[in-house]
Amino acid sequence: MTQSIENYPSLRLVENFQEQADRFTCRLADCVVLTKGRKILMQQRPENWGRSAGNLNIFGGHVEEGETVVEGLIRELHEELGAVVRQEDLIFIGAITEDWTEHTELLHVYFWHDTHGTITGCYEAEAREYNTVEEALAHPKIMEYAAWALETCQTLKFI
Repeated sequence: MTQSIENYPSLRLVENFQEQADRFTCRLADCVVLTKGRKILMQQRPENWGRSAGNLNIFGGHVEEGETVVEGLIRELHEELGAVVRQEDLIFIGAITEDWTEHTELLHVYFWHDTHGTITGCYEAEAREYNTVEEALAHPKIMEYAAWALETCQTLKFI
């Protein structure tokens, strides 16, 4: 189902991640977001954001203790976009780890199309909208996992 990860040497696809949960320091959930108007919505971190300064990425974050991955993602999308996301509208893309975290954090990646227009803003970083995956991939500081997620969604014909 997922796009080949071979083009992304810093990423590792994690199969059977439920069985390996103990080996990760934390769980994260991120999401490729397509707006009601069919724009790819991403966020660019401010230049004072430390290690992530200027990076372009997708939306999401840490899954808190006691939350499922989906609950954490729905909460993060609400906090970062004001979005009202229904669980049944989320499509799982894959679980990966990154060199960025020395492969210690498990990142669950999803796709969501805001068909109901519930996004009210971008409350954590600067919103960036793209008409095509290629436009987003041209950004000089796109996070590798975000590029992989976009290409996967394109291959699956979600965007």
